[in-house]
Amino acid sequence: MIPSCLLRPYSVALGFIIACVVLLPAAGNAFDATPASRDRLTIVTQGDSSYENVTITEDTTWRGTVLVRGSLVIAPQATLRVEPGTVVRFMKSAVRRQASRLVIMGRLQCNGTVDKPVLLAPNLTDAGRGDWGGVLLLSSEKRNLFEHCRIEGAETAIESRFSQFTAKDVTIARTVTGMMLRDSTASLTMTIISNCETGLESHDSELDLRGGTLVDNRRGIAAYHSTLALATVTVRGSEQQGVLAEECRIKFSSCELADNSVGVQIKGGEGQLLMSRFVRNRDVGLHQTGSRIKAYRCLFADNVRDGMRVDDGRGVVWASAFSGNGGYNLANAGREDVTAVQNWWGSNDESTIVAKILDSARDAGLGKVVVGPWLPEKPTVLP
Repeated sequence: MIPSCLLRPYSVALGFIIACVVLLPAAGNAFDATPASRDRLTIVTQGDSSYENVTITEDTTWRGTVLVRGSLVIAPQATLRVEPGTVVRFMKSAVRRQASRLVIMGRLQCNGTVDKPVLLAPNLTDAGRGDWGGVLLLSSEKRNLFEHCRIEGAETAIESRFSQFTAKDVTIARTVTGMMLRDSTASLTMTIISNCETGLESHDSELDLRGGTLVDNRRGIAAYHSTLALATVTVRGSEQQGVLAEECRIKFSSCELADNSVGVQIKGGEGQLLMSRFVRNRDVGLHQTGSRIKAYRCLFADNVRDGMRVDDGRGVVWASAFSGNGGYNLANAGREDVTAVQNWWGSNDESTIVAKILDSARDAGLGKVVVGPWLPEKPTVLP
């Protein structure tokens, strides 16, 4: 038996080690809002204009530096105009400890320029997700405009409920949700959304996005029972789906879905994919379930698993190219036949083509993939 006097030093050392381990901060991830290690300071204490928990009932123009403490509501009869170069900072009110938010029930005209964009951000250095609530358009069907502006550190940068708005050259960064549409109509041009939990989410809405980039978000776009029109849009680096569409009417033209987990996942709904690239995704390039989708002149290449997976036979693909996919070029996981004629399969050899197809030839419980006639060479007109 070891004397207790000899065990005491080891007990003290063990207690010290355990205490150190307990006190170590938890490891954060890329989507942590405000890691504890940050020293975040207040940027301004007074602006050229300052507000705290008020409702504006008359037309108002902002310029210079604006400080908003707590909530600020623009009444239905009022218009808020934000001039080029204006910086708007948001912080919690000492009276009401809820997140600061701009609520538009009237009209918002955010008129930045290329040289003098408008900035909407928390009143803290090193802005983190959820530092302020964001801009809420509430039953505002007037001509709301966000032009040449940047929004940082919000819970939801732009939330639209029963409203309409146009956004031109808007950048959204480090928010929980970049944009949220509910029963709304939005027309977006040259929009950049990055480092968010969800870049853009749409419910029962109409979204027209042209020339946009969504990069390094957990989810790029999630749309439910919506009309989703994307033209020349890049969705890249999503941890989950680049685009998730459930029961939507969709139209993609000249888009790139690259380096996501799943490029595009479509459940139900209908529409078309034209001149779009589904490349280098870590799972499937395009996954359809119960949807009526036409894919024409698209490229499905270098995805880690399948180029295209169909869980029923209501999709059709033609004049497209498949190559370099780690799994199958096309996998029919449903019971109905899939029409996939007039495509390039990376080879003109039938056995090579068939080897990269999953259908009834491998599993009698699956539908057939009709590949013939196929193209003898890669189409010259591809994205």
